[in-house]
Amino acid sequence: MTIQKPDRNIPNSGSLAGGIRDALSKWLRSDVDDMLPAKVVSYNRTTNRAVIRPLVMVGTTDGSKVSRASIPNVKVFRFGGGGYFMSFPLQPGDFGWLKANDRDISLVMQSMGGEDWPNTARLHSFSDAMFFPDTIKDWIIGGGNLSGAVFQSTDGTRSIALNDQTIDIAAPLVTIAGNVAITGASVTHNGTEIGDTHTHTGSPSAPDGPVSDTGTPV
Repeated sequence: MTIQKPDRNIPNSGSLAGGIRDALSKWLRSDVDDMLPAKVVSYNRTTNRAVIRPLVMVGTTDGSKVSRASIPNVKVFRFGGGGYFMSFPLQPGDFGWLKANDRDISLVMQSMGGEDWPNTARLHSFSDAMFFPDTIKDWIIGGGNLSGAVFQSTDGTRSIALNDQTIDIAAPLVTIAGNVAITGASVTHNGTEIGDTHTHTGSPSAPDGPVSDTGTPV
């Protein structure tokens, strides 16, 4: 014979206050969403929407553990403002936090951030959630002088560090598209001056001329 485990806290039994606590607890568990750790099932970078699965399981009255269902069409938090933003190529399995809004945000999202009325009476539901990516594990700080703010790959092989006196870039290859303007006292490559005052030693002054030092760039 299987004994059904009661869906209540035994110490709350036998009193009005305990019964109210049980009822509130059951309501919070079943009808109110707030925030849970979650992972990416799939991600569309063009629409910035993802399918997200919460990682905290649900317990049934018989003691079974049940995985929560995946939630489709969740807007991914993308840090930005003033005409600039940061975008990341989220992959299945990436960790983050699923956060429910207080009210129905569907009309606000349809108007691309305009003020609007909640479309339904829905409250604190993951149907109105945002996903906040978080590199909670499997990363290292590496490459260059990283005493300040850092933007880098999780394996540490590529990084940009904004320090007190310098901006350090570490990468196997840096590609720059467009014009580059450098203003400073000197520009060096592997310790050799290559700025506007550098010269080349032992270079021909003309195609058939004698070998001599060149002048500075003009």
